[in-house]
Amino acid sequence: MTKNLLEVKIFCSPIIKKEPFNGTAEAVSSQNKLGKFDILPGHTNFITLIFDSLTVHFPHKKKLTYQFERGVLEVNENKVNVFLGL
Repeated sequence: MTKNLLEVKIFCSPIIKKEPFNGTAEAVSSQNKLGKFDILPGHTNFITLIFDSLTVHFPHKKKLTYQFERGVLEVNENKVNVFLGL
């Protein structure tokens, strides 16, 4: 059985001291003004302003975390686009 994954693209402004990311992930976690949330495969289409941190979760419990002030996260048909440092 093939596990569903998200297609994730993270775009960073020059003030973010990490490289952009383009690949697949099991989940994406962040927070907006309502609190913390997770994006999993099959998530409904969604767009929100995000704050403070974003974590990309990979198989085998590996993670990639970004720290920033604010950004935008968009989910559309298992594709997650994130714009950080706006």
